[in-house]
Amino acid sequence: MSGYKNFAIVGAGTFGSFVFRQFLKDKAAGTVNEVVVLTRQGSKSTIEGDAKVVAVDYSNKESIKSALTGVDVVICTISIPALNLQAGIAAAAKEAGVKLFVPSEFGNVSAGETVGMFGEKADIQNQLKAVGIPCTAFYTGPFADYLWAPLLDLDVLSGKVTIAGDGNKQISFTSRADIARYVSFVLTHMPAERLKNQSFTIAGDNKSFNEIFKAYEAKTGKKVGVTYVPISAYDARIAADANDLPALLQRYFATSGPFLKTDHDLYPGWNPSPVLDHVPVA
Repeated sequence: MSGYKNFAIVGAGTFGSFVFRQFLKDKAAGTVNEVVVLTRQGSKSTIEGDAKVVAVDYSNKESIKSALTGVDVVICTISIPALNLQAGIAAAAKEAGVKLFVPSEFGNVSAGETVGMFGEKADIQNQLKAVGIPCTAFYTGPFADYLWAPLLDLDVLSGKVTIAGDGNKQISFTSRADIARYVSFVLTHMPAERLKNQSFTIAGDNKSFNEIFKAYEAKTGKKVGVTYVPISAYDARIAADANDLPALLQRYFATSGPFLKTDHDLYPGWNPSPVLDHVPVA
């Protein structure tokens, strides 16, 4: 066991809500003592359950330090445009005596990236090294249960989707609930020294978009019309706007491929769900 018992989750939104709910389950099971959720001052987020909710001024180090007093591990789940808050949170966490900081990665491997959100994440990793707080990163691939929406042109319920490339590149997907279970298990069961300045990679399922849509059609009887767009078109969009998130993600889907090495053996009972379970049918 890591010995870590007190956890703070920064953000309670798209992904963070799954994380704090998992840690509340851990608290009920006795493996966690305290769960603190940090929210932005003025936030209307509703946090239910046995968690301590603290509204924080992220521009004020003392406000963050006060909220993190007695916390062992901080898990950041914030997303763009707030990613750049993490270095300041980490600096305050270090002064508050926090032992481990988990940055808001939870996607593809950001190391070496230079453009848009992925480049920002890589730069934040360097900032965290400068802060000097031990860190643990989790790489998960895209969220299996969150992609199927108009924003990314993957709204299967509309019957029409658009993807970069030829659709044959396999991608590593993991659902948010499965990620939360893995993160909580590793942070509470792995020895503390094994967690410091380490990264862990997981993949709930490896499938290409063509495989997913073919299986979806067989499952539902509904036809999915797929438009294939050259990767170069997304390159042009990114060149014009480095923060064009849909273009960045579409290019990532078409070029990165699945994770070749994972750390599933650290959680033998994990058994993540297949991506098709999360593609909406109605």
